[in-house]
Amino acid sequence: MPLVESSVVRLTLVSASPRRKELLLAAGYSFDVAPAHVTEIWSDRDPVKLAIHNAEKKVRASDFFGNREKVLIGADTIIAFDDQVFGKPVGIESARRMLTTLSGRTHQVITGICLSGPDPDSEDECTLVSSAAVSHVKFRVLSPVLLKEYLDSSEWKGKAGAYAIQGLGAKLVDKLTGDYENVVGLPMTLLKDVIAQNFSHCILQP
Repeated sequence: MPLVESSVVRLTLVSASPRRKELLLAAGYSFDVAPAHVTEIWSDRDPVKLAIHNAEKKVRASDFFGNREKVLIGADTIIAFDDQVFGKPVGIESARRMLTTLSGRTHQVITGICLSGPDPDSEDECTLVSSAAVSHVKFRVLSPVLLKEYLDSSEWKGKAGAYAIQGLGAKLVDKLTGDYENVVGLPMTLLKDVIAQNFSHCILQP
């Protein structure tokens, strides 16, 4: 089996998300950050497939895609409720509508991940691996005061579903079932498994 020196291959996060960076750092990984800029798709297609599609799109858009000296990590988090898919709000009224819709109800938080790196069975090819994690979050019934307080905080900006569970958004949550880190933006248990199963020949786990 052709091997790639672990010291040569670098994990590279193709995301500008500070939350994903913090989760990787907390897990002890050494990595680079090289965001890939793409237009994410929000549609009524299967939300798991949609999250994976967006994650793959980011990896394929990276300047390092196909580089055997990199293991690229792309991720995309979306919120699904009934037949609706929520991405990032475009403004405060968009955030208000999302939070009002989720008030008192349970929604899914889905993070699709995609990794691309050297194929262990090839001298010159890369392999692409995708998966997704799903958590369930139940919101409290949001009072007008709590809703206004959260919207005024501006924490909702740039957040899927218009909230951040690791911040003030924790006040909105009544119950979480599943992976907390998935809701933050990167399911670390799943990520570690994907690395172990597909890239253990070139990436050492911390």
